[in-house]
Amino acid sequence: MVRFAHLADCHLGAFSRKPLLREYNMLAFEKAMEICAERKVDFIIIAGDLFHNPMPDMDIVNRAVKALMEVKDRGIPVYSVYGSHDYNLARASLVDVLESAEVFKNVVNYLESENSLTTVKDPSGISISGLGGRKNRLEVGYYQQMDIEVPVEGGIFVFHSPIAEMKPVDIPERNVLPMSLLPEGFDYYAGGHIHRRLIGKKGDSPVVYPGATFGSSYADLEREDERGFYIVEDLELEYVPLDVCEFTRISVSGDGRTSSELEEVLFKKAAETRVGGVILLRVHGTLLEGSPENIDFKRIIREFEGDGDATVFLNNNSLESVTQEKVRVDEEAEDEVEKKVLDEYGTPEGVSKRFPEDLLRILKSDKMDGETGTDYENRIWNQAYQLMKDMKEHVPVEGDKVKQPRQITLGDYGGGDA
Repeated sequence: MVRFAHLADCHLGAFSRKPLLREYNMLAFEKAMEICAERKVDFIIIAGDLFHNPMPDMDIVNRAVKALMEVKDRGIPVYSVYGSHDYNLARASLVDVLESAEVFKNVVNYLESENSLTTVKDPSGISISGLGGRKNRLEVGYYQQMDIEVPVEGGIFVFHSPIAEMKPVDIPERNVLPMSLLPEGFDYYAGGHIHRRLIGKKGDSPVVYPGATFGSSYADLEREDERGFYIVEDLELEYVPLDVCEFTRISVSGDGRTSSELEEVLFKKAAETRVGGVILLRVHGTLLEGSPENIDFKRIIREFEGDGDATVFLNNNSLESVTQEKVRVDEEAEDEVEKKVLDEYGTPEGVSKRFPEDLLRILKSDKMDGETGTDYENRIWNQAYQLMKDMKEHVPVEGDKVKQPRQITLGDYGGGDA
């Protein structure tokens, strides 16, 4: 009998501007490690995004290493794959450092020269293979070409990608992996990347997403789903919730109100709300007069937080004025304008039309809920760098041969040489 834990999307270090939220996130991971030790699991799988940034703050690193070493000292190995937040294309990631220090084992053993992926054998006798996630669905190319050594006795395949047949509707279709591309023959498919608890099937084998251990965005926390991980014993799944704080969800509409009236309503709501834990405050709608900038949200948040027993996570992205709404209507043809410009200027020889479209899509990406300026810049840079690095994804195919691109410079798109 083999018992293992399956975690994913811990995002340690998230909520850098909200210390209490960041602490709750860390506490969830520490609690998960304690439970794994108490339940005496044979090993632990972390299916990507252990950290929220490739080089997180050292206090986060210190606590994460301490928790991981405590289970390791009890004879419980930890296996992981890269998540989309775990690496930085321009330099080494902390995940590499921790693997070198033997804190855990990265199970991705991919030989690019042979397009092959080999397995790691746990002392329990279980074979584990895996492939990390990449930006812009670029890992699909690896799945299409890869020769995976499937253990005769089955085993576990760890991945960090959304599966097309299981994805929630709010995940864009282009960022998914068809179930058919998951390698055949494994007993258990340990997924990460989707921050929700999902169970599917590939043949007779379960394809499992445990969801986030806590969450890394407003959208994660706003959902009233349980957060936790799975303990799996002989392919029987037991969900283990991680409750580290209370959540209070408050929604206030600005429809039919002026900015001053909405501000008054919010202050009144703050005075009536005296709770600890996490307050998720969503302010939405269209103001009758004034704009969101006229509302003193900083003071409102301080009023909600009171003596410091609570932390407020504000989402006012969907609050707008009548003027803003009119401007948005006028700009609805933006995509058409961009398409005409790209059609007019074309693309350099040897590069598919999809390349500038994908690059533009990356550069236009909005900040996500709870994402800091630094996180946003790092994400955009990493995605753009990866897109350009993997130019083969955008090179037209002639017959059975890939057409090699010439050197591309910004001058090809009207800018200076680079």
